[in-house]
Amino acid sequence: MAIDTIALRGHTRVLSHDSLRGRGTGDPGTRVAAEYIAAQCRVHGLAPVGASYFHAVPLADAGLDAKSTVIVQGSDHVVLTHGRDFLVTGGDLATLGVVRQGRAVWLGDPDSLPAALPTLGDVIGVTAGVPDHPLATRLAASGVLAVVALLGDNATLRRYGDAYGVPLRFVDPAPSSFFAPIPVVVGGARLTQALLPVVRGGELSVSVRLQPAPQPVEAVNVACKLRGTDPARADTAIAYTAHYDHLGVRQPVDGDSIYNGFSDNAAGVAMLLGIAKAWRGEGGPRHTVLFLFFAAEERGLLGSDWWVAHPPWPLAQTRAVINLDAGAPPAPVINWRLAGGTASWLGALGRDVAEARGWTAVFSEPRANSDYFPFHRRGVPAVFPIPTPAPYEGMTEEQSQALRRRWDRYHHPGDHWSADFPFTGLARYAEYAWRIGQAVDRR
Repeated sequence: MAIDTIALRGHTRVLSHDSLRGRGTGDPGTRVAAEYIAAQCRVHGLAPVGASYFHAVPLADAGLDAKSTVIVQGSDHVVLTHGRDFLVTGGDLATLGVVRQGRAVWLGDPDSLPAALPTLGDVIGVTAGVPDHPLATRLAASGVLAVVALLGDNATLRRYGDAYGVPLRFVDPAPSSFFAPIPVVVGGARLTQALLPVVRGGELSVSVRLQPAPQPVEAVNVACKLRGTDPARADTAIAYTAHYDHLGVRQPVDGDSIYNGFSDNAAGVAMLLGIAKAWRGEGGPRHTVLFLFFAAEERGLLGSDWWVAHPPWPLAQTRAVINLDAGAPPAPVINWRLAGGTASWLGALGRDVAEARGWTAVFSEPRANSDYFPFHRRGVPAVFPIPTPAPYEGMTEEQSQALRRRWDRYHHPGDHWSADFPFTGLARYAEYAWRIGQAVDRR
């Protein structure tokens, strides 16, 4: 059975409509999107996972107040303020409220730090760029109390803020795949200038004082299932995942302030619903198939991290996870990258599925770049199929690049629905993910 492109067109139009205001986490439009997804689950005959289609993700806006400062002490005493001079990522609500004070140590480019870090003691680490979660976690283990990441100028700091928005955190702590266990302060021009002596080998003391004033934020995961037909296998599930949030309303670009998120990730939601319809048309799977629509991925994989910390379906009974979040290709893809494909048997299976259809698939290491990663961290086989920029089916490199230039609007207000968008590429993407699930179901 082919994936229904008419349905893909309809779902993406609804979910990326201006009236949903970009589906920012906690905004009313996000709840409308969740209700729409649950209604479509019912239309497709999918049962809820647990007592409800909706699973609350208890979040709070960290709401750092005006007393949140970074104080740099040396020959001068420089006080820098949150929002104007720096932003914060990393840390949960409990750790954000702890004053971190110590000698500043220049660590350089995060990408150049060795895999094995020495014991650094109780210091404030200063880096030329924002460390990712694994590195910041290793820095914390080496004795770094907080990280100050220097971006150099305020324009870059503003772009960082536009990309990540106000920090959200779990009300009750849950292990994060994205945020470091210590505060990471991201600094602009004034903070960079204040810490230049450290970059040049000098001695300074830094005090990081962050005062959260949390306000609750409503967020829900939506979860439904197609029960397996084989009684011996139905208690084990194959999970498809896609986040349904996007960036909401932010600074306007060319007069447009609504980040509609057609490609990221209304397209992923539509593909999951298309795959559900395809499964039913084939007479149903032997294993149960879960369709998991996660909240707050754009805010740091919060919905999927909460799911794996409090799984409504046991992780030990989750056979494989297939994640869809790489944007909507504007033509049929024949070359793929399987993120996380190096980590389990699922990568080799996905490659076999591609090669059986005359396509290619290569592997890359798992990273905290989408909702498959929290499952990987908990030992569940998980892959994220990503269309590569190689030529599309039947096209030259030049033709393919022209299509990408026309339609690629990642994290931009221009990522909206268009009647002219060619949905055959999205159907191919969904078909590949569906075929991987079918191969898992046959094992």
